[in-house]
Order: sequence, then structure tokens, then C-alpha cells
Amino acid sequence: MQRNDDLALFSVMETSQVADSFTHVPLDATVTARLLSLRCQEAQDQASPNQDYATLTCRQDRSSLCFCVCDGVSSSYKGDYAAHYLATHLVTWLQDLPDLRQQPQRPPRLLPSLQAYLNQLATSAQSELTTLALPENVPHLVREVLEELRLAYGSETVFFCGRLDYDLAVNVAQPVEYVGKKKVPTLGQALFFWMGNVTARLCTTADQCIVLGDDSDQHGRWSTVRGCRGALRAWSRPLKALQRLTIYTDGLGTLGPQLSTLDDTAWQEQTHSLLASPANDDMTVLELRWQYPASLAQESPA
Repeated sequence: MQRNDDLALFSVMETSQVADSFTHVPLDATVTARLLSLRCQEAQDQASPNQDYATLTCRQDRSSLCFCVCDGVSSSYKGDYAAHYLATHLVTWLQDLPDLRQQPQRPPRLLPSLQAYLNQLATSAQSELTTLALPENVPHLVREVLEELRLAYGSETVFFCGRLDYDLAVNVAQPVEYVGKKKVPTLGQALFFWMGNVTARLCTTADQCIVLGDDSDQHGRWSTVRGCRGALRAWSRPLKALQRLTIYTDGLGTLGPQLSTLDDTAWQEQTHSLLASPANDDMTVLELRWQYPASLAQESPA
């Protein structure tokens, strides 16, 4: 697929896989983003990388948001590698799609194309993975096991990615829709894809939330050796209103439904408290939140 000429105009927000982090930044007067990444207790103790990786891009002309949250499979070889590799390439693939507002993309047509792309990516990713040095100072038998794991299964990850197309810079002259008594901008089009158990909660209003992803899917994943394993799923819809989008990995499964109700301090306190659980896992959450100016919160006509 040919790259758009203006892709260099994208700004990037991403997690670190070697350090724990929390970021809360405005993307625009209307949109803020929060991104938290926390390694499990074992990874912190051993100075190991985070198996999760998340990235968000915002085109500077304020027409598009693209994002991906990946959770590397810890039982594979270097799940952190697959998470970073796939998220980076998926966001690029999403950026290259035409304007969703002008040419809405239908999942049944896109799924075969994306699946072929993912399988193609696996070949190049596995080729690169085999050039990476194995860990130093490991016993010979352990080295043999790692080499077998790398060749037979490669690096694997689950993911949730998507694109939202609309004008981030709210203009009171732009087309509007009424939601209850609130007058809000027509936001455009949403397009999401996922494999495995990363979860997303899309809230169009305070009372309407749609759960996407599949937290019970323990088999769907992308592998550098086998490509797509399990079902690749998609969801697309025009959006007349949007309040927040929260995407999180399964390390936050017990806390996930509450994340949108917590402020920054509570986010960090509650996620750190999960480290005390014997089954604690790497945790990553990306949240986008929209707040419209008072000039748009007008009463609807009778």
C-alpha cells in the first residue's frame, strides 16, 4: 500500500518497554489522552522488558487518530518484540487508509486485506527476530530451548487497534447532531480491529458504552512464525457523539470497568496495588476523552 505524503506530519505518543510510565496530555482543546504502562512485579525485579506496547498518532491537520495496544504473549519467544513490531506496522497500515469520512471502510472488505498483510508481516518479522542475539550467560540447555522456541513459535502478541477520523479542532460552524439536549459535533467514522484478549470500552455518551475486544479469547494472536492464529475481528460505525475510549490489556482485567471513573492519582495507586496479587501481569491502558466547549452545549430546538 502506498504511503500518504503527509504521514511525516503525525505526532506520536508511545509507551516505553524498559521503564514504567504515566502520561496525561491534551491532544487538542477538545481531546485529552492518558497512557499508563506498568511492568509486572517479576519484570521489575529482574529488570525485564514490558511485554505490552501501545502507540497513538495524531495527524497535525487534526483529521485522524490512529492507535494500537499490544500485549505480547509471555510464553512465546520475546513477546515484547512482537508487540512493538506489530503495533508500529498496524498504525502505519491504518494511517495509509483513505479518509474514513469520505470513503467509509467496510470490515468485510478490509479483513482479507489486513489478514494477508499480517501474514506477510510475519515473514519479515521472523527474519529480523532470528538476527537478534540470544540472552548472554545462559546455560547451554536453556539456550537450546530458547532457540527451539524462537524457531517453532517465534514471538507472539494479541492486539486492539483502530482509527478515528474527524476534525479534532471543534468548529461551531461544522455540522452538528443533537444528543439528548446537548449539541455536539458530528465526529465522523470509527474503525477497529482486534485479535485476542485486549479489551476496549467505547462510550458515545455517559449512558451508552460498547465493549469491544474479547477478554475470553485465549487463542487469537499474531505470530512471527504462523501469522494470524485464531479470529481477526473488526467493527466500524459512524459516530455522532463520543465521550471516551478506553483500551487495556488483560493485566488490568479486574480493574478495567472502573478505569474511566478514576482520576490520574487513583489510576496509578490502583494499578500499583494490583502488583501485590500473585498473578499480577504487565499492565497498559490508553484512554482518549472528549470534552466539548460550553459554546456547543446548547439546548436543542423544540
